[in-house]
Amino acid sequence: MWGVAQPALNFVQNLSWNHMLDIGIMWFLLYQVYIRFKGTQAMRLLVRVFAVWLIYLVSQTAGLHLTSFLLWAVWIAVLILFLINFHGEIQKIFFQLNPVRRFSILLRRAMRIRLPDESVATIASAAFSLAAKHMGAIIVVEHRDLTDSLLRSPGEEIEADIQPALLETIFFKGAPYHDGAAVVRENKVSRVGCVLPLSENNALPPEFGTRHRAAVGITERCDALAIVISEERGEITCVEGGQIKKMEDEDELASWLTTRLRAAREAGQTKGRISLRHVFENWRPKLAALAAVIFLWSLGGQENQNPQNFFPQLESKVEEEFRVPVHYYNLPSGVTLPADAAKEVKIRLRGRRDLLNYIDATRLRVNVNLAKMTPGAHSRTLSGRDIDLPNGLEFLSAEPKTLGLNLAKAPRSEKMTKSSASTETPDSSNF
Repeated sequence: MWGVAQPALNFVQNLSWNHMLDIGIMWFLLYQVYIRFKGTQAMRLLVRVFAVWLIYLVSQTAGLHLTSFLLWAVWIAVLILFLINFHGEIQKIFFQLNPVRRFSILLRRAMRIRLPDESVATIASAAFSLAAKHMGAIIVVEHRDLTDSLLRSPGEEIEADIQPALLETIFFKGAPYHDGAAVVRENKVSRVGCVLPLSENNALPPEFGTRHRAAVGITERCDALAIVISEERGEITCVEGGQIKKMEDEDELASWLTTRLRAAREAGQTKGRISLRHVFENWRPKLAALAAVIFLWSLGGQENQNPQNFFPQLESKVEEEFRVPVHYYNLPSGVTLPADAAKEVKIRLRGRRDLLNYIDATRLRVNVNLAKMTPGAHSRTLSGRDIDLPNGLEFLSAEPKTLGLNLAKAPRSEKMTKSSASTETPDSSNF
């Protein structure tokens, strides 16, 4: 068990705080995408996008250049298609994760705003009065989420008390704002004549028209409640989270509103308390999202990445050998290099083929630091720290792997002359 956990422990210990923050942010975002797209057409398309990308990587590794080029073009096209077709869902996710919106919710929650029972009864009574007269209407009752940024048209701000006569006047056929929605906020009719976003849910029954689709659209994007009065049938339906429920009488509608508003207040009081149950629920998708983020981070997180060089780094890599000169520096005073000291070595590098093809081999060299070395026999094992490489190339090995140096004490007459090895630190700006 310890043998399995030890690599993971070592990985965590080697992470700096900014790397942990980077992984944590991406883990949160990936999990949010999963739970919001789970079981939807968008998730199925995302799986196809990921599958095309995996096939592309396999074709790159196999050296199928034309196939990989076509798959890359298909991958880009499918990704753009996803962004276009599901821009509404993506916009909804960003809205729900908006930190400014969260701050406004906290302020509203701190104010302990609630809709009095008298106002709930007034809304229920006015709704059934409108239904009896076959007057169509939409009444949106806000919870914690503000609806201003979701409205296609903000309508007119009135900030009036909730009265049955007012609601009947607003939705009287021929009135200026009867085709729009009325928004109830903080025990006031805040806005009238509002145009709501329409739902793109194709599963809605055909008898539901534009008003019902608008009510579903606004409740899909926030936690507001919507009451719809059908002009043709004189029916009242309530919508919460995109789910529609038909109401039979005033008492049922008032009870429905009261129950949900009370539940919202209780949820607001308990929301923010984190327990072990919240941490470990849905642990499988959470663990899968973390593994995916760590995998992608290990591929591109060690360097400063951008969209232009991250995906090329995922391409298959090749190996190539180079003969490069050896540069000795920081030779101590009074010490000389032997005449048979290695002048060049063979190094093996790994990286993308385009980098290896266009690298200037004349600018490669192995730098050997001789500081603090005394006369006598020494051995110096070469590593990647002894050679400056451009980003994207990896040092694999050197031949010979170890340099043998038999340093001699310089004669007195040579101590006053310039040493054959440089005393300057090698320039690391070759690339």
